[in-house]
Amino acid sequence: MPRTVLFIDPPAFCTTVEELAAPALRTRPIVVAPPGADRAVVLALSAEARRAGVSRGMPVRQARKLCPDLVLLPPNPALYARASRALHQILRVYAPVIEPRGYGHAFLDLTGTGRLFGPAIDVAERVRREAQERLRLPLSVGVAVNKLVSQAATAVVKPEPLLEVPGGTEAGFLAPHSLDVLPDLHPRMRNRLDDYQLELIGEVAAIPETALCAVFGGAGRTLRARARGIDFRPVLPPEQQLEFHLPHVLATDTNDLGVLHQLLRVMSERLGRRLRHRGLAAGRLRIEATYADHTDVARAVPLRAAMLDVELWEAARRAFTLANAKRLAVRSVALTLDRIVEAEAQLELWGMGGTAVGGTAVWRYGGTRAPGVATASLRDGSDAASAPDLVPPYRRTAVPPSLQSALDRIRARYGTRAIGITVRR
Repeated sequence: MPRTVLFIDPPAFCTTVEELAAPALRTRPIVVAPPGADRAVVLALSAEARRAGVSRGMPVRQARKLCPDLVLLPPNPALYARASRALHQILRVYAPVIEPRGYGHAFLDLTGTGRLFGPAIDVAERVRREAQERLRLPLSVGVAVNKLVSQAATAVVKPEPLLEVPGGTEAGFLAPHSLDVLPDLHPRMRNRLDDYQLELIGEVAAIPETALCAVFGGAGRTLRARARGIDFRPVLPPEQQLEFHLPHVLATDTNDLGVLHQLLRVMSERLGRRLRHRGLAAGRLRIEATYADHTDVARAVPLRAAMLDVELWEAARRAFTLANAKRLAVRSVALTLDRIVEAEAQLELWGMGGTAVGGTAVWRYGGTRAPGVATASLRDGSDAASAPDLVPPYRRTAVPPSLQSALDRIRARYGTRAIGITVRR
């Protein structure tokens, strides 16, 4: 059975929601950006700001010069999340599988729903109309046989609301359009294609696979397939996503390990809560960092117990230590958890020498090193004590799962800064 995928794209979602919450902002040029940062950049913008020459990723200082009457708003994640949930209430009526893609955006897999709801283009029109009537949110919707082409359709269709790409016409649809239409094209790959004066998707699709692989390695094969509209990625609900990714751009470049380690702690705790909320575990943590000179480094480390914050934080610190080969200041950091499985799938680890003592899980991998015991402590604003480096062979005692659950409940009620973990040797 041919797949049917919809991509829901609310234009300027964040600024539109801000205008709905504060009608006085309508028709004003609006940008959403972190306040007070030395290098704050535009995260989202309204159509009026775009017409004034502002673009996403532009420094706020430059945006203000282009548009002196610009309205600068701080990010309001709670507001955007609430609006996204309201939109998803509409989407759930029509789609058995929904994959969120940032605030307001989502992929819908309508495969096999034709008898119930009719043609996919009719479903797209009903979704668009209901979002407008109930939430006053405008939508652009792309309909195609895969995620890539449905998302590209929304880039082509604007400002019109709907576009359907019939199955079998994907390559012909993409060919005349700019490479800007191709979703998820890495900037470095795009710059390399610019060096070869390639501007259209069809020009890339016509290049032999061997030639693209000679330039881009294995990524050249994927690039050619996507330029021809081939995409086998399934639409996955959040609980089945293949990885959890969390990026962070520092307000000011720094190589202060105290600052960077504390940042890794906060990021790893956020990822840990996402895993536990869905009953999942990760087999690997990957860190990517960008220096002030725009060079990148990356390193991945395996995870043996990825449900606990202390495990993730220690793994993140170890990965950063292995990756950080320069003395330059760091500009951005991203953590990714992949090799996702259900939490129960890691029970086999107890057969690797693990025992349970008094309800506390203990992993033993050899060596004579004294275990680091993790205990809870109220945060008083000071940095937590440094955790022991994880250099195998090691022997360590993990935080009891019951304690981790208690920490999650406290944070959910009183905020993420209410309580934390201190690791003592």
